[in-house]
Amino acid sequence: MGKRINCECGQVVRGETDDELVAAASEHVQQDHPELVGKLTRDDILAMAEEDEG
Repeated sequence: MGKRINCECGQVVRGETDDELVAAASEHVQQDHPELVGKLTRDDILAMAEEDEG
């Protein structure tokens, strides 16, 4: 079972592994939240994650 992050902007970011989730979240931040680039650590991203049951 993977993990997901429900972003405040409404986007749902998913990954099957922690590495996939962090990569997807980083890409989302670069594209949609440039003001946050370089401010979120891997641990920050994983702390926002929850189990993806869908």
